[in-house]
Amino acid sequence: MMYDDPEEKLPYTTIGTDEAKRMIDAGTRVVDVRMTDEWDRGHIPQAELVPLDGIYSFGKALKELNIPPDEQVIFVCASGQRSATAAEIALVAGLTNVYNLANGTNGWANRRFPIER
Repeated sequence: MMYDDPEEKLPYTTIGTDEAKRMIDAGTRVVDVRMTDEWDRGHIPQAELVPLDGIYSFGKALKELNIPPDEQVIFVCASGQRSATAAEIALVAGLTNVYNLANGTNGWANRRFPIER
C-alpha cells in the first residue's frame, strides 16, 4: 500500500526572483494580486492587477481574463503569501501552469529589478 509523501509537492511551483525575471523577460504573464494602493506604490512593469480580495471574486476575475489553461502564469504579491493562495485558486479555476513568486514584489525591488509606478 502506498502512503502519501509527507513532503507532498505543492500543485504550483514557487520560483525565485531571478527565475521570475528570466520568465517575465521571455513573455510569461504576471498577475499581481495586491490591493490597488500597494500596486500604485510600485509593481513589476509587465504585471496586470487582479486584487485578491476574496476567493470567489478573485476566481471570477481570473476567469474573465480568459487565460489559456496551459499558459504559464506567475502570481505576485508583496512577500509571497497571498500569491501562494492566488496560485491555489488559479489551479481550482482551471489553470495548470501556475507559479508563485517567492518574496514577491519586495524581493523584486531588493534585487533592483524594474518597478513601475
